[in-house]
Amino acid sequence: MSGGILSDIKVLELAFDLSGAFCAKLLADQGADTIKVEPPGRGDAARFEPPFIDGEPHPGKSTTFLALNTNKRGITLDLDKAEGRALLRKLAADADVIIESFEPGRLDELELGYATLSAANPQAILVSITWFGQTGPYAHYRGNDLIAQATGGFLYAVTGPPDKPPMGTALQQMELTAGRNGVIAIMAALLNRDRTGAGTHIDVSVMEAAIATPSMLIQNHSYLGRSIRRGGMDNFVMDGMHLPTKDGEVTLTTAGTGGKPMQVWSEFLGEPRLLDPKFATRASRNEHWEELRDLVAPKLKEWSNLDLMRETMARGLVIGLVQSPQQVVDSPHLKERNFFVELEHPEAGALKYPGPGFLLDGENPMNAARAAPRLGEHNAEVLGGRLGIASDELEKLRAMHVI
Repeated sequence: MSGGILSDIKVLELAFDLSGAFCAKLLADQGADTIKVEPPGRGDAARFEPPFIDGEPHPGKSTTFLALNTNKRGITLDLDKAEGRALLRKLAADADVIIESFEPGRLDELELGYATLSAANPQAILVSITWFGQTGPYAHYRGNDLIAQATGGFLYAVTGPPDKPPMGTALQQMELTAGRNGVIAIMAALLNRDRTGAGTHIDVSVMEAAIATPSMLIQNHSYLGRSIRRGGMDNFVMDGMHLPTKDGEVTLTTAGTGGKPMQVWSEFLGEPRLLDPKFATRASRNEHWEELRDLVAPKLKEWSNLDLMRETMARGLVIGLVQSPQQVVDSPHLKERNFFVELEHPEAGALKYPGPGFLLDGENPMNAARAAPRLGEHNAEVLGGRLGIASDELEKLRAMHVI
């Protein structure tokens, strides 16, 4: 698996948002030769997103930028200049995948749209990731992750108590999901290209990623006419409530109890009062949830969360351990599976990265070649090496602020 399973795929990234950067990273981590194109001067705005390694703002030490740009080479091109666009067209001429996140129509204005790129490279796959897609009444609206959650129905149905205003999820979940959707579409387009020889223009919408994410949200409405509201699990002591142990929280479930949840949990926790008929059904447990919580919670506080998970899982029960980031990093399970990858960055030092979330033939397939690039770090290597531009010409382009 030397070089990664996508090592014969060339990717150009023109994305200036989290979704596009993450989409390109997922390909780069599997070995795709990925070139990130940034504007000269300040580069990608993500370079200035806090928090920073060592606490001080630095374009090479933004944790957001470092996290989303592994295994890419970085070049600078000013696409507002004709010379910059000409260089990009040369790079795109033999690219397999081009990922962009400009406002719809902007690439056409720059004469870099799909029609132009595919005329020179009919097998090119162009991936456009925007908040609302390339078409429709919202196409030119701007957005952010919270807007995608709101317009996608996520805030209505999923997050927050039912009697309070909606509550957004943190950590740009919809943008990350849109990036993964982009990779799925790219894999399908590559297979289609192998069969037909034709490229594809892929249109990814972050809003539509939000709609597709909540399990059964739309299906329950379209099949049954039901509109799920947020907070429906708040009172389910045995199926969704987070309860404290000695050193963290756990979420109990009735899974793995063979249809006898209260008998099984009563025996495990040594609490015979759980067998009271008023806790016999899901509805009655919800009706008497405070009494049930007051019986279960003291028993759970006798355990550390890892010990509780080990003992319950060994019996076939299912609980969710609410692990801290430190517990995740120290997880013996993840350590044995070689889940984390460490990369050395010349300015930020040694950085630990999560793997892709799957193994191939028992191995973590994440490429460990490069940490995130410094601004323009590979200008000479890419523009000189791939395009054959002489060093004195590169100096002229640099002086003209094209690169």
